[in-house]
Amino acid sequence: MTQKSFIEKIGKAAVKYYKTYMILPSLTIAQAILESGWGKSDLAKRCHNYFGMKWVSGCGCKYKSYKTAEQRNDGSYYTITAKFRKYSSLSLGIKGYYEFLQYPRYKALKGVTDYKQACLLIKECGWATSLSYTNLL
Repeated sequence: MTQKSFIEKIGKAAVKYYKTYMILPSLTIAQAILESGWGKSDLAKRCHNYFGMKWVSGCGCKYKSYKTAEQRNDGSYYTITAKFRKYSSLSLGIKGYYEFLQYPRYKALKGVTDYKQACLLIKECGWATSLSYTNLL
């Protein structure tokens, strides 16, 4: 899949779901690019998880375990094995992202229309441990 077609696929879904979930489409696209390496990560290809969403019991989908690097507040890294959500299609993976953002900790994102603010808030709400996550988006 080319970068252009990746953006088109994610973007089309992001615009479609905006009316329901009020999450800025540009944030969705940026996260999908960053988290999945333009859809080329094993997690994206095998699990249709384009956002690095971890699995929890009761979330309604299967999982696959992967090693992942986490970053401490002091900047040091450590590796864990985590369960990640596994979806059967791209469309279910994207819908799963919006359902994931319905957890109360992400409520500050709903209705935000400034992309810089959305990129800051997603990190502040606890999406990623990377200290540079906001800038990377």
